[in-house]
Amino acid sequence: MKRVTIHRCPVCSSIGAHTDQLVAELRKDPDVRVTIEQGEKGEFTVEVDGRLIPTRRGDELIDVPELAAEIHEVETPV
Repeated sequence: MKRVTIHRCPVCSSIGAHTDQLVAELRKDPDVRVTIEQGEKGEFTVEVDGRLIPTRRGDELIDVPELAAEIHEVETPV
C-alpha cells in the first residue's frame, strides 16, 4: 500500500481546492492511503512513502491528473 502525505497551506483556498481534488482522485485507488497535514503558508508538498515528489512547475501547481499519475508511478517498497 502506498502512503501519501500531503502538506498544504492552512490559508490558501486555491491550494486547499487543489488538495481536495487530488485526494478525491487518489481515494479511487484502494491501495493508496492519503493523509493531509497542515503545512506552512504557501506550502503544497506531497510525499509518497517518504519520497518527496514534484508538485510545481515554477510557480504553477501541477494539474491533478498528472500529479495523480506521478504518484501512482512511484514504486512501493517491498
